[in-house]
Amino acid sequence: MLKSKDIALLNDFAVLCEVGNMTRAAQALNTTQSAVTQRMQRLESALNTSLMKRHSRGVEPTEQGKILLSYISRLNLLIGDAVAEISSWEGSPVGAVSIGLPPSVSAVLTTPLIFAVKNVLPGVELTVAEAFSGYLEGWLETGEIDFAFVFNRDSNQQIEVTHLLHEDLYLICNLEFYNRLPAELKVKDLDGLPLIAPSRRHGLRTEVQKEASNQGISLNIVLEIDAGHQLIRQIELGLGAAILARSSVMPELAAETLFSKRIVSPSFTRTVSLAVQRKKAESYLLSRVEEVILKVVNELIETGQWPAEIYEPVGKIGTELLT
Repeated sequence: MLKSKDIALLNDFAVLCEVGNMTRAAQALNTTQSAVTQRMQRLESALNTSLMKRHSRGVEPTEQGKILLSYISRLNLLIGDAVAEISSWEGSPVGAVSIGLPPSVSAVLTTPLIFAVKNVLPGVELTVAEAFSGYLEGWLETGEIDFAFVFNRDSNQQIEVTHLLHEDLYLICNLEFYNRLPAELKVKDLDGLPLIAPSRRHGLRTEVQKEASNQGISLNIVLEIDAGHQLIRQIELGLGAAILARSSVMPELAAETLFSKRIVSPSFTRTVSLAVQRKKAESYLLSRVEEVILKVVNELIETGQWPAEIYEPVGKIGTELLT
């Protein structure tokens, strides 16, 4: 039976599972390989089950071991929350929090969010990771990040989603494209137009391609780029246009290096949401950071810095096209 004196063995087990090798685990734990082996034997004996499978490449957890790892993860969250809540009696909670932002969200949110967290929660070490939504959802599921901004997603058994806002998608282009296109675009106006997009991995182009197909046209994707800043740069250079939210190119629109054309008949809208693992949703530290995130997003919308509408449930929402 596992007792409080055996709790330290859980950390050893987690380290061994992470590195997958007894020798490397011993190095990480600053001990000997035989000592690690003895500790794992003690843990397995205390739980009366096999926790590790040994093979030519090292070791990996059994199904029982994976269950134990999930509880170790929850225990670490509880300990982190205890530290954060105790420290908050003296001011800001203390801890590390990571958030993933797609490029179109990062462009408008990163700087005000960093300043807000620094001012309101100075004890929080905030890490911001920028990547396309497909990557962020994977990182969120594996626990590599605590929060992720996602598009047109709903909650499931593992992930809790809070819808924040609706925003329209526009054709973003340089002046040359802008001058030769009608003021408002229909899908048929995209026929033959050179378009730039991230790769298909990110669920892109789905709704427009479906509508284009219904109208007997196909989209002319001339370039796929999985890098937000480079995508915008190629639009400025005139290699093509892209379907984006205006929030992703606010500085360029203000400087008139890029221009936006509204798409109508049909229009395309995305819902921007904040996602977190359900097992982390009750974390005291994360809940304090979430409060700051929501406040910053609302302020950006109210001041017009994020051209969007506060979330209200609507009917059909178009799948994100370019993130």
